[in-house]
Amino acid sequence: MYNSAFILVLLFFSVRGDIYQVCSRRQWEGIQYVVTGTVEAGVPTMIQSTIQFSFDANNSRIAASTSGFQDGHQFQRDFLFLYEQKTVYVIEDGNCHAEHLVNDFPPHCLPRNFTWEWARTWYGFELPDDELIIFGYTGDVGDLHYKVQMSGELMTPALQQIFGNYNNEPFFQTSEVVNTTRGIKNPDVFTLPSSCESAKVEGTYETPKYLLGATFPRDPSV
Repeated sequence: MYNSAFILVLLFFSVRGDIYQVCSRRQWEGIQYVVTGTVEAGVPTMIQSTIQFSFDANNSRIAASTSGFQDGHQFQRDFLFLYEQKTVYVIEDGNCHAEHLVNDFPPHCLPRNFTWEWARTWYGFELPDDELIIFGYTGDVGDLHYKVQMSGELMTPALQQIFGNYNNEPFFQTSEVVNTTRGIKNPDVFTLPSSCESAKVEGTYETPKYLLGATFPRDPSV
């Protein structure tokens, strides 16, 4: 069974009293490139995936189309996470199956123990005064160490690295988010496909708790 590793860190600055917290825009879209290395059943595995996603915190739903390779085997699968219905639909090879969502809508803030490390300004865009500011954060969740970069202009994720151990196995993941836009351009991405209309909810899906943000770490049927 192929995994399709996917992690989003969804960021912007919000102020609560005198405490700054890094959280996400309520609605945004983008394309994410992910490389994950881990161990499954004692066997090292490498997963490369591309995810086109739409994140809608206002309506507690996420749509994502994923494709990639795991150890040389190609996969393609689409996800529709409807958290108000506590259901995830997975479409693969024209077939659709549904599972009960164990988790609530994913967190879209970095933990408060994460710290700001640096800020960099990049020039060279269309207009002479154009610039891009990138902020860097670091922190730990359990036995995993995170390095997160975000865009100061869009307040959206740019790059993330994770390394350490999970379930007593070595884990590494690097991800980059590109073509990020605010809002939802086409709400139809959240329309249930006809192949899913008769799908009965069978089994459960639980997102691994070590990931930050919206995650699609594996085939829910596993």
